[in-house]
Amino acid sequence: MKVALYGRSPKQDDIIYVQKLISEIEQRNPYIIIHKSFYEKIKDKISFSKPIITFTNKEDLEEGVEIIFSLGGDGTLLDTLPIMGHSEIPILGINIGHLGFLTSVGRDGIANLLEQLEDRDYYIGKRTILKVDEKSIEIKNKYALNDICLRSAKAGELLDISIFIDDEFLATYTADGVIVTTPTGSTAYNMSAGGPIITPQTPCIGITPICPHNLTFRPIIISDTSNIRLEVKQSSEDIIIYIDSQSTTVNAPFNVDIKKADFKFNLIRMNNQSFFDAIRKKLMWGTYIRRG
Repeated sequence: MKVALYGRSPKQDDIIYVQKLISEIEQRNPYIIIHKSFYEKIKDKISFSKPIITFTNKEDLEEGVEIIFSLGGDGTLLDTLPIMGHSEIPILGINIGHLGFLTSVGRDGIANLLEQLEDRDYYIGKRTILKVDEKSIEIKNKYALNDICLRSAKAGELLDISIFIDDEFLATYTADGVIVTTPTGSTAYNMSAGGPIITPQTPCIGITPICPHNLTFRPIIISDTSNIRLEVKQSSEDIIIYIDSQSTTVNAPFNVDIKKADFKFNLIRMNNQSFFDAIRKKLMWGTYIRRG
């Protein structure tokens, strides 16, 4: 099985796990395929016994790669989207980070990972991606697996954000900002802001205000076939638009047009895992703790 590796800069304590994975791959492959920036960060810490082939994006990725391993946490996995773009190569997250909600394998699962993959002991979840219309605003990365967030660059600065759904006015949120989330991103910033948890295959998009200055402003779920427009007519401060872990600063007035992308993100999950199992174990969802 031909695989490729992507990661950030692993902590010293996690080098042993990166080495273990690379050694397992070397036993089955004549060379190692690894993202160039990741290789530069680990080349002096890892012992390689096979030749190295590097890549920077989908255009120069070796042909025939079946899976890309993302080594880190959720943020590292999100980084694979702007790197791979429209590629349909599935991503498998290996958690050597903190929470790792989107990852499928922990440090202890590395030893048996390749054997499980060769046995096809996994499934591929097709996750919704959001797209920012490049005609509405100039931004480098226009795709989000988790969410698109708009908020003031100055802490505590309220924004008036008008929201339109399929050109129909919804409301003007007076809030610190707003989150437009996919089902995948619903367990991230959206959840922390009081938005609902959405199962991954639900065909919808969530819109959640951030600290709204009104008791009547609440999250709303809409069809994923809808087009969303966020408008900010004026602001005394710069405004930051976050597209997953990428960000850009803009000035009012402006508008952002958002819709579902025409391709999916292929995320690998092991067969013994489920979404409900993940929210119980990793987010402690539904846990009842009695004190006293």
